[in-house]
Formats: sequence, C-alpha cells, structure tokens
Amino acid sequence: MMFRNMQSRAVLAFLVAFSLLFNNAALAQTDQQAPKISTVQVSNVSETSVTVTWQTDEDADSLVNYGLQPDYGILRKPIADRRTHTMTLEDLEPGRVYYFRVVSADADGNQGISADYRVQTTGSAQTGEGNGSGQETEAGQGPGVSEETGQGNLGQSFTTNKVIEQINQITSPQQLQEILNETVKAIEGITEDLTIVGPPTVIPETTTAIVRWTTDREATSEVVFSPSSQFDGTNYQYSQASTGGSTTEHEIQLIGLEPFTEYSFMVKSKDTFGIEGSSRNFTFQTKASAPDIRNLRVVKVEENAATLAWETTVPAKALVEYQDQTTGSQSSVGRPTLATTHQMRLADLTLGTRYVAFVTAENSGGDRVKSQPIQFITVKDIAPPIITNVTNESTLFPGSESRVQTIVEWDTDEPSNCLMTYQEGVAGGTEPFTIEKEQVEYNTSHVQVVVDFAPATVYQFYLDCTDEAGNTVKSENFVLFTPIQEKNIIDLILENFESTFGWVKNIRG
Repeated sequence: MMFRNMQSRAVLAFLVAFSLLFNNAALAQTDQQAPKISTVQVSNVSETSVTVTWQTDEDADSLVNYGLQPDYGILRKPIADRRTHTMTLEDLEPGRVYYFRVVSADADGNQGISADYRVQTTGSAQTGEGNGSGQETEAGQGPGVSEETGQGNLGQSFTTNKVIEQINQITSPQQLQEILNETVKAIEGITEDLTIVGPPTVIPETTTAIVRWTTDREATSEVVFSPSSQFDGTNYQYSQASTGGSTTEHEIQLIGLEPFTEYSFMVKSKDTFGIEGSSRNFTFQTKASAPDIRNLRVVKVEENAATLAWETTVPAKALVEYQDQTTGSQSSVGRPTLATTHQMRLADLTLGTRYVAFVTAENSGGDRVKSQPIQFITVKDIAPPIITNVTNESTLFPGSESRVQTIVEWDTDEPSNCLMTYQEGVAGGTEPFTIEKEQVEYNTSHVQVVVDFAPATVYQFYLDCTDEAGNTVKSENFVLFTPIQEKNIIDLILENFESTFGWVKNIRG
C-alpha cells in the first residue's frame, strides 16, 4: 500500500461543515481533545472490496472518506462506542486506485482525521473507449484493451493523439480555458502534492536574512513574512519571490528588516502544473545593530581614581578594562544595564601612575566592540565632586495638622560628604537653614529627608559636597513645591455655612 498527501476543496468544505456541527454541540462539554488515530491498516483487498482498520485512544465513531479521486465518498458508523475500528468498502471496481482517509469523533464531537492514503484493488482494470458504465470490453476490441494484451500503450497514444486533434480544432478561448482548468484538476488528482522537504534554514543579519529550503520537484520560490508582534496567525504583511525560475533548491534574501526583531514566515512553492506546497509557520530573529563607541574621554583624575565617560550609538552594556603600566596588573569594572550614555569610575588606583584603559560595549544581541586605548596618569586630587541626578518628591500626610515629608536624592561621581541648605520662597524672604549631619559619611548616592516643610509652599535649596581630598562644590539652586492640603467634606460644608451664618464659626472654636 502506498501513501500520499492529497488536497481537495470538496473534502475540506465537508470537513469544515462537519466540524462546525460537532463543535457547536460540544460547547457545553468538558472534553476538548480529539481522538488520536493510529495503526491505519488495509486488509482483505479483493476486486470489489477493501477492509480498513485503525485504532483510537478513546471511544469514537468510525468514518472513511474514499473515492477514485481525492474528493472522497463517505462510509460511516455514527455511534462513538469503540476504539478498534473496521470498515469494509464494497462495490469497488477491480484494478483501480482508491484514495481514502479515516475519521473518528468522540461523544463530545471532537474529531480526529488521519493522513491521506491510497490502495489499489486486485484484478484488471476495466478499460475501453466509451466505457463510462464500467463494463469491461472484450480483449482485442479496440484501443482500450487490458494491459495483458500488450496493446495498452498503443491505445493510450491513440486516445491522446485524438484528444490533441480535437483541442486543435477549438477556436474559443473560453472553451480552451475550461479544458485547461479541467486538465489541471485531473493532474492534481494523479500527481503527488508538492512537498517542502524538511524545515527551511535561515541566516539572519541585522537588516537582511537568507531563507533556504528544498522541494521534491522543481517549483517557484516565495517567502511571506511579518514581524511577529504584528502577525495575526494567518495573514502575512510582506512577500518576496524569486524571478530565477523553477528549482528544487530555493533561496530568497529578505531585505529591509528591522534589527533585533523576531519575524514569522512561511515558504511557498508552485510547480509547472500549478500544484502548490507550503511550510508551516516558522520564526527567526535578526541581529542587533553593533554599537559604536563615541567621544571616549577622561572627565576626572584623582589621587587613587579616574572617571571615564563615553556614548554608544545603540543601548549597550559597559565594561572597562585597565592596566597599571608600572606593574602590569590588570583590572576591570562593568555595568550590565543597557544605556547610550556611560560614565565609569575606576577606583583603587595608585598615585602618580600611568594607566591604559579599553572600553567594551555589548548590545542586546551579544555583539561586542572594543574602543581604542585611552591613557591617563593619577595625580593629586584637586577636582571637586560632580553633582548629578538631583530629584525631589513630597508627600502630604493629612490629619488635624497636616505634615509634609520631602525626599531629596542626588549622586556624586566620587565619594563625598554632602549638606543640604534650604529656605522658604524664591526671593530669599527667610533665612537659609542647613541640615547638619551627626557624622561625616562619604558616599556616591545621597538621600535627605525633610519633614519641616509646610503644605502648599515654595522652597529653594542647594547642595554642598566635599570629597575625601577636601575639594568642595556648591550646586545650583533648585526649587520645589509642596502639595496642597485637600479639605475633607466636613470642612467644605462648614465653610459653606460660614459664608451664610456667622454663628457657625463657634462650632469650629
């Protein structure tokens, strides 16, 4: 018995309608799994009958689609009460190839469908011109004699020549098109489906990708694709096809892709008879754009530290490798977060020593680039700290006497001790007040909590920071607004009555 995969619009239409009928009936059921069909076998093949058996993993009914063409007939046992299935197809014609597939549905309407098969009955096929009734002609009575007479090929050639002569006499384009359509249908009935051999291979780059696949016979080449984030599971946004003609070894280069993006795609091919084959959906991801390191510089040199800064063209991780040129010892410091602006402080250096450093940037796809070397010499620290990332946030805690809590945060590029000074208003109406610390601490991240601010008030503040070498810097002035106290419903009612009845003020007293 030979196996083949066949497509048929009539069968698909029937199966879709059949499936919809059973699925609607099964909405209230809990079983959503279709029976799994296995061990499909053919036995007792005679001139006029064939027995088909198969197994299911649960109780199900039995149905066989079969016919001389892929648009199958139906033989069915509708009760879902068995796991071993046997169906005998009767009243067949001897020596003919029949196509079939088996179908089983469980009591909840979940339907399992096997692959497509074909089987040939025993005996000699009935032949003969005008033999549409299926009656076998006498041996030697014309060109349709059986192959046992040795005249089968002669008869086929005679019939083909006669058909060609008749076609040549047709002058109507519409009739020729109808003949062509019927010929294509006949070819599809006797020709194996076009097969995509194995999964396609993809070689992705940053904005391009090469897709390769193989077919079992010469055919055209086409790739349909979409970014996976925009793919609805059915419709692809883009298509690229080859103009190089039919081949069994296919290659398409997709262009105009986005870097570091996942794409969904399907490969499609069509042979000279118009029979199509396509793969299932696959995915690939383009490479991320390689980072480019720009404006690498030394922004600060201290007695035992140095700060480097640079930018990258795409978000990248940062790694600085540096070497003591006197002792040859090597060290490194890195940051795993992706960013386009970078600043790194190299600590625990030796005063008066020359160092050479390299910066490595790594993008989200793991691609790395390395900078040219940069050199510096540690010297006595005369540069003050650099204050950055100053933020503030105020929270109002309601009550009989509303309180405001304000949190001010900032960073320095080196360990520093910082003090915060503030005053109410922006015109200097009150005396500045400096928040003193119980002990001196040198940090690079700083937080100051203030609980003395009044609601709905404007304050200005500045920061004084001193590094361990005694270098001091004063920040610019910053302005903050504390939140407005919200009135509760009782206060609003009383204020409304106060405006009408003066005696209500005594209630507040």
